[in-house]
Formats: sequence, C-alpha cells, structure tokens
Amino acid sequence: MRLRVDILQIDQVTESYVNWFSNKEIVQYSVNQYKNFSFEGQCSYVESCLKNNDLDLYGIFDDTLHIGNIAINNLTTVHRRAELTYVVGDTRYWGKGVASFAVSKMVELGKSKYKLNKLHASLDSSNFKSKKVLEKNGFVLEGIRKKHLFYNKEFFDQLDYGLIL
Repeated sequence: MRLRVDILQIDQVTESYVNWFSNKEIVQYSVNQYKNFSFEGQCSYVESCLKNNDLDLYGIFDDTLHIGNIAINNLTTVHRRAELTYVVGDTRYWGKGVASFAVSKMVELGKSKYKLNKLHASLDSSNFKSKKVLEKNGFVLEGIRKKHLFYNKEFFDQLDYGLIL
C-alpha cells in the first residue's frame, strides 16, 4: 500500500465514494446513516469544505484510489483545538491500519500546519475498532456521555477522546 492523505478535491468525488454511505456496515457508527447521499450532493459538500476556513476535508488514498476520508474541524476556535472524524469507506482496506495511518497524519498536521494545542474525537462505545485507532495514536479517554448517541434504534454511550499535542 502507498497511503497518503490530501485535501479532497471535487474531481475526486466518484460514485464509489457516494455509495459508501448506503452501506449500513460503513455508516453504523455515524449520523450519516440518517442522510441521503447523491453524486451532486457530495460534489457540493466537497466544494463547501474547500471554501470553509473552519474545516479541512482530506481524502485517504492508496496511490490514486480514494479509500476514505478524514476531516479536521473547528479550526478557527480561539482554544486551538480541533475535532477529527474519519471513515474508511472501501471495506477492502478495513483492518489494514488505514485509519491509524490517517489519524497519525492528522496528529502531525495538527502540530505543524494548524499549530493546535489539542485534537479530540468522539465515538460510540461499541465502536471498538475506532477506539483502538485513537488509543494507538496516543489519544486518552477523557469522558463518557451516557446514552448520548442514537444509532440503529438504540442508545449508546459516547466516548470522548483527546490528545494534547
């Protein structure tokens, strides 16, 4: 694998990318399970991200193949902290360290490009893979919000992780 992260561009939106969000397994831990996605809608979303000073949307690529996304948002807060969200949409890459790689790159960028003090991320308490990704990258559990998330007709605790840079 030749993994990299780069700011996602409109011409990199594909039907395959749009189809990630209709796969119940991919969106099971995401509010995206309640949304409808279209090619035009994703192009508009990527365009809005490119214009947004508060958020940068990166594509995760294996060479030129778009396999996932990782976003860093709330960049303009005076507190110099930002939130990470990510998805590996190409299920052929699950379990191969792709999310860990992408988070590690965002940790580097959080320090060097964005000059942040802290990164944070939240997840559903049953999302063990994402928990492992964050902990592998030095994030620590900072809090638990009881029955805070509603996915698949069930409430889950939200785990809040942070990393001081």
